[in-house]
Amino acid sequence: MFSRNLGRWPVSRGSTYGISRVDNETSRTHGWLVTIQRRGVIYRKHFSDGVFGGKPRSFAAAKEYRDEIIAAHPPLSMQEYSNIVKKNNRSGVVGVCRYCASETRDLPEEKQRWFWVASWPLPDGRRKRVKFSVKKYGEDGAFQMAMDARSSALGKLVGAFDPGAVRRKATRRRVAGVPASGAH
Repeated sequence: MFSRNLGRWPVSRGSTYGISRVDNETSRTHGWLVTIQRRGVIYRKHFSDGVFGGKPRSFAAAKEYRDEIIAAHPPLSMQEYSNIVKKNNRSGVVGVCRYCASETRDLPEEKQRWFWVASWPLPDGRRKRVKFSVKKYGEDGAFQMAMDARSSALGKLVGAFDPGAVRRKATRRRVAGVPASGAH
Protein backbone atom coordinates (compact mmCIF):
# COMPACT_ATOMS: atom_id res chain seq x y z
CA MET A 1 0.00 0.00 0.00
CA PHE A 2 0.97 3.65 -0.12
CA SER A 3 0.66 6.58 2.22
CA ARG A 4 -2.10 9.11 1.57
CA ASN A 5 0.31 11.78 2.77
CA LEU A 6 1.86 12.88 -0.51
CA GLY A 7 4.01 15.55 1.08
CA ARG A 8 4.37 18.83 -0.74
CA TRP A 9 1.94 18.13 -3.55
CA PRO A 10 -1.37 16.50 -2.56
CA VAL A 11 -3.45 14.90 -5.30
CA SER A 12 -7.20 14.74 -4.75
CA ARG A 13 -8.86 11.34 -4.63
CA GLY A 14 -10.81 11.98 -7.84
CA SER A 15 -7.93 13.57 -9.75
CA THR A 16 -6.94 12.08 -13.09
CA TYR A 17 -3.55 13.84 -13.15
CA GLY A 18 -1.08 11.56 -14.97
CA ILE A 19 -3.80 9.03 -15.90
CA SER A 20 -5.33 8.63 -19.34
CA ARG A 21 -7.89 6.23 -20.78
CA VAL A 22 -6.90 3.76 -23.52
CA ASP A 23 -9.69 2.18 -25.61
CA ASN A 24 -8.30 0.63 -28.78
CA GLU A 25 -10.74 -1.73 -30.47
CA THR A 26 -8.21 -2.86 -33.08
CA SER A 27 -5.76 -4.22 -30.54
CA ARG A 28 -8.52 -4.95 -28.00
CA THR A 29 -6.70 -2.84 -25.43
CA HIS A 30 -8.89 -1.27 -22.75
CA GLY A 31 -7.56 0.23 -19.56
CA TRP A 32 -5.84 3.16 -17.92
CA LEU A 33 -2.31 4.40 -18.66
CA VAL A 34 -0.31 6.16 -15.95
CA THR A 35 2.47 8.43 -17.19
CA ILE A 36 4.46 10.58 -14.76
CA GLN A 37 7.78 12.25 -15.55
CA ARG A 38 10.15 13.28 -12.79
CA ARG A 39 13.67 14.69 -13.29
CA GLY A 40 14.02 13.16 -16.74
CA VAL A 41 12.67 9.71 -15.80
CA ILE A 42 9.32 8.58 -17.22
CA TYR A 43 7.20 6.23 -15.09
CA ARG A 44 4.62 4.51 -17.27
CA LYS A 45 2.35 1.56 -16.54
CA HIS A 46 -0.84 0.19 -18.10
CA PHE A 47 -3.77 -1.10 -16.02
CA SER A 48 -5.98 -3.39 -18.09
CA ASP A 49 -9.72 -3.57 -17.42
CA GLY A 50 -9.61 -7.35 -18.04
CA VAL A 51 -6.81 -8.00 -15.57
CA PHE A 52 -8.26 -5.82 -12.82
CA GLY A 53 -11.94 -6.77 -13.31
CA GLY A 54 -13.43 -3.72 -15.01
CA LYS A 55 -13.03 0.03 -15.44
CA PRO A 56 -13.54 1.09 -11.81
CA ARG A 57 -11.02 -1.42 -10.43
CA SER A 58 -8.39 -0.73 -13.08
CA PHE A 59 -8.82 3.01 -12.47
CA ALA A 60 -8.42 2.52 -8.71
CA ALA A 61 -5.22 0.50 -9.28
CA ALA A 62 -3.91 3.17 -11.68
CA LYS A 63 -4.57 5.92 -9.11
CA GLU A 64 -2.84 3.91 -6.41
CA TYR A 65 0.23 3.41 -8.60
CA ARG A 66 0.21 7.09 -9.64
CA ASP A 67 0.02 8.18 -5.99
CA GLU A 68 2.92 5.86 -5.06
CA ILE A 69 5.07 7.37 -7.82
CA ILE A 70 4.24 10.93 -6.75
CA ALA A 71 4.94 10.12 -3.09
CA ALA A 72 8.30 8.53 -3.95
CA HIS A 73 9.23 11.17 -6.57
CA PRO A 74 7.62 14.52 -5.70
CA PRO A 75 7.50 17.30 -8.29
CA LEU A 76 10.23 19.90 -8.41
CA SER A 77 9.79 22.81 -6.05
CA MET A 78 9.05 26.12 -7.76
CA GLN A 79 12.62 27.16 -6.86
CA GLU A 80 14.11 24.02 -8.47
CA TYR A 81 11.93 24.38 -11.58
CA SER A 82 12.90 28.03 -11.93
CA ASN A 83 16.62 27.20 -11.98
CA ILE A 84 16.62 24.70 -14.85
CA VAL A 85 19.11 25.89 -17.48
CA LYS A 86 17.47 25.72 -20.90
CA LYS A 87 19.43 24.77 -24.02
CA ASN A 88 18.67 28.10 -25.70
CA ASN A 89 19.97 30.26 -22.81
CA ARG A 90 22.31 32.89 -24.23
CA SER A 91 22.61 35.33 -21.31
CA GLY A 92 24.24 32.86 -18.96
CA VAL A 93 21.57 33.57 -16.33
CA VAL A 94 18.40 31.47 -16.06
CA GLY A 95 15.29 33.60 -16.58
CA VAL A 96 17.12 36.69 -17.87
CA CYS A 97 17.29 37.55 -21.56
CA ARG A 98 18.03 40.50 -23.86
CA TYR A 99 15.04 41.65 -25.89
CA CYS A 100 14.43 44.08 -28.73
CA ALA A 101 10.99 45.72 -28.76
CA SER A 102 9.22 44.11 -31.72
CA GLU A 103 7.95 47.40 -33.17
CA THR A 104 11.56 48.65 -33.43
CA ARG A 105 13.20 45.46 -34.71
CA ASP A 106 13.18 46.57 -38.36
CA LEU A 107 14.46 50.10 -37.65
CA PRO A 108 18.09 51.16 -37.88
CA GLU A 109 20.15 49.99 -34.89
CA GLU A 110 20.31 53.44 -33.25
CA LYS A 111 16.49 53.57 -33.17
CA GLN A 112 15.94 50.07 -31.79
CA ARG A 113 14.82 49.77 -28.16
CA TRP A 114 16.64 47.05 -26.20
CA PHE A 115 15.78 45.68 -22.77
CA TRP A 116 17.02 43.09 -20.31
CA VAL A 117 14.02 41.04 -19.20
CA ALA A 118 13.63 39.01 -16.02
CA SER A 119 10.92 36.32 -15.91
CA TRP A 120 9.72 33.74 -13.40
CA PRO A 121 6.75 31.38 -13.03
CA LEU A 122 3.69 32.20 -10.95
CA PRO A 123 1.83 29.52 -8.94
CA ASP A 124 -1.09 29.49 -11.42
CA GLY A 125 1.21 28.60 -14.35
CA ARG A 126 1.47 32.09 -15.85
CA ARG A 127 4.80 33.94 -16.02
CA LYS A 128 5.70 37.35 -14.67
CA ARG A 129 8.05 39.49 -16.77
CA VAL A 130 9.81 42.74 -15.88
CA LYS A 131 11.95 44.63 -18.39
CA PHE A 132 14.74 47.16 -17.90
CA SER A 133 15.74 49.60 -20.64
CA VAL A 134 19.33 49.45 -21.90
CA LYS A 135 18.99 53.09 -23.04
CA LYS A 136 17.84 54.24 -19.59
CA TYR A 137 20.06 52.11 -17.31
CA GLY A 138 22.94 51.13 -19.60
CA GLU A 139 23.79 47.57 -20.69
CA ASP A 140 25.32 46.49 -17.36
CA GLY A 141 22.81 48.38 -15.21
CA ALA A 142 19.76 46.92 -16.98
CA PHE A 143 21.26 43.42 -16.85
CA GLN A 144 22.01 43.74 -13.12
CA MET A 145 18.51 45.07 -12.41
CA ALA A 146 16.96 42.15 -14.29
CA MET A 147 19.08 39.66 -12.31
CA ASP A 148 18.17 41.38 -9.03
CA ALA A 149 14.44 41.41 -9.87
CA ARG A 150 14.45 37.71 -10.71
CA SER A 151 16.48 36.82 -7.62
CA SER A 152 14.08 38.75 -5.39
CA ALA A 153 11.02 37.11 -6.96
CA LEU A 154 12.49 33.59 -6.72
CA GLY A 155 13.16 34.17 -3.02
CA LYS A 156 9.40 34.56 -2.54
CA LEU A 157 8.37 31.44 -4.51
CA VAL A 158 6.84 28.65 -2.47
CA GLY A 159 5.25 25.31 -3.24
CA ALA A 160 5.80 22.73 -5.93
CA PHE A 161 5.77 23.20 -9.68
CA ASP A 162 2.38 22.07 -11.01
CA PRO A 163 2.64 20.98 -14.65
CA GLY A 164 -1.16 20.96 -14.87
CA ALA A 165 -1.69 24.57 -13.75
CA VAL A 166 -4.01 26.70 -15.84
CA ARG A 167 -1.91 28.64 -18.30
CA ARG A 168 -4.48 30.96 -19.79
CA LYS A 169 -6.27 34.04 -18.59
CA ALA A 170 -9.81 33.79 -17.30
CA THR A 171 -12.39 34.83 -19.85
CA ARG A 172 -14.60 37.78 -19.06
CA ARG A 173 -18.35 37.39 -19.13
CA ARG A 174 -20.40 39.81 -21.17
CA VAL A 175 -23.08 41.79 -19.43
CA ALA A 176 -26.29 42.19 -21.43
CA GLY A 177 -26.40 45.54 -23.20
CA VAL A 178 -22.69 46.33 -22.74
CA PRO A 179 -20.47 46.15 -25.85
CA ALA A 180 -17.68 43.55 -25.81
CA SER A 181 -15.03 46.28 -25.77
CA GLY A 182 -16.39 47.63 -22.51
CA ALA A 183 -16.96 51.08 -24.01
CA HIS A 184 -20.15 52.85 -22.95
